[in-house]
Parts: sequence; structure tokens; C-alpha cells
Amino acid sequence: MSASLLPPHRILDAEQAERRFAVSADVGYPYRDFAREQEIRLYATGLTVDGDLALDSPGIDWNPCNMIVAGDLTVDGDLSMSSYDGGCFLLVTGDLRARNVFVHGEPNVVVRGDLTASNGVFGQDNYGILVVCGRTTARIVINTSGFNMVFAEDPQAFVMGHPDRQNFASDINDELELKDVLATGLLDHGGANFAAIRAALVAGRSILRQASTATHLDRPPGGQ
Repeated sequence: MSASLLPPHRILDAEQAERRFAVSADVGYPYRDFAREQEIRLYATGLTVDGDLALDSPGIDWNPCNMIVAGDLTVDGDLSMSSYDGGCFLLVTGDLRARNVFVHGEPNVVVRGDLTASNGVFGQDNYGILVVCGRTTARIVINTSGFNMVFAEDPQAFVMGHPDRQNFASDINDELELKDVLATGLLDHGGANFAAIRAALVAGRSILRQASTATHLDRPPGGQ
């Protein structure tokens, strides 16, 4: 489902969004500078989506809207958000639940409650950011190719991500190491095939070999 097919919403101006939700406390993207070009949509009583929710920019342009979900966002399928020209934001004041969460490019995605993905969380490309203020639970969290993640707690998941791009511990710091833990069929010329990884996550499959465990959870706080 695209943003254009979602239930009715209210439109906020930038001043209202800041006054009611303190958006800039968590969103680095300067949304107030572009308020005339990107409307801010408010779902005031939470939002439940049957199937997938795709908040992807058309072509190479930026997303035409930003979204605030006041309450929980529940997506029965996958949540995907991408933008490669100017950024955009999604702010969830409650919990976010989905099968997978895919964020590509420059969006700012903020979850002020818990993030629960029954399969994976995947951030990729171009210096976007995912911020989770509560707990994060998933099979796997992948943070790669310049993407950034800031979580209040170490995720309850197997984690692949470089320490310079996140504030929590990883099981694997380098994309090249993924080949040692990926399930059969997810490699391309000896390295990780991210298109195949995404397809496997969408299909609901685990992308890890059975023996792979989240060892970062056994380390003391602040341990490497």
C-alpha cells in the first residue's frame, strides 16, 4: 500500500508539528525548510495497515510527504521507506510492528516506542537514519553502505553494522564477513547479495545459517 491509499489524515504545518510532537528533537532532516513542498500528514489515533506499506519516493525525486503516527504503527507486511534527494521523515510516537523494516537512502525514521520486526530490519545507503527510543526485537538487523542507526538498547537480534554508523554492538562489523554466516544462495561473487537478502526477508525466511547466534548480547555493557 502506498501513502496515497492510506486512511484519511490531517495536514499539519511545520510549526504545529514542532509544537505538538517536537519533531526536531529526533529528526535531523530540516523538514521545516521544505514545508511548502512536503506536506506533513498526521494519523492522530495510530495506524494499522493490511499488507505492506511503501513510502518510497517516485523516481529519483524526494517523497512528497512526511508522516507522523500518533500512537502505534502496525504493518501486517513490510514497511519500506526510501528517498535519495533531500530526505523525509516518518515519526511514530508509539510502537512500530512489521514483518520487515527497510529504510534506504536519506529518510529519518524515528520510533519513540519499541520496534518489533518478525524477520528483519535493513538500513542501506546515503546517510539516512533509524532511531529507536525503546527496545528493538528482530531476527536480524543489517546496517550498511553509509546508513546510520541509533537505538536506546542493544537489539535483540543478530546484528551486522559498522561501529562508526551505530551506537550499539554488532556481531559482524564488516559487510565482507556476512558471507560466513549467510544461508545458501545469498552470495554473489563471494560477497553478500543484498537484493537476494531483501527478497529472502520479504519471503519470511531466515537469511542466516542455523549456527549463527547474536554473540553481542553476551558482552558486558560497553564491551567490544
